[in-house]
Amino acid sequence: MVGEHGARLSGGERRRLALARLLLADPPVLVLDEPREHLDVAGGDAFLRELLALTRGRTLVLVTHRLAGLEGMDEILVLQAGRVRERGTHAELLAQGGWYARALQRERELEALLAAG
Repeated sequence: MVGEHGARLSGGERRRLALARLLLADPPVLVLDEPREHLDVAGGDAFLRELLALTRGRTLVLVTHRLAGLEGMDEILVLQAGRVRERGTHAELLAQGGWYARALQRERELEALLAAG
């Protein structure tokens, strides 16, 4: 029993259910805003890996503040104040050493600190 309108589901469970319904509709283009929201780091990373596998061959626009897991994206746009600040593949953006590379490094350092405890 999920309750009326999913009232007994957690935020993460609601998000997964909504995504499952969306994938069953089989749209050619998906636009997802923060799909890992309400999930812990490990769960969010696993969810993103599954999402990328399930959407292979479709156009996926992923809006996120969390950079981990974006290695397989065809193109990454870094926006600031509504303008494109950086654009390229994960490898290209790392090689540029700009905002994306620095932000990803800070994100990894923070996760290591949190994991250590």
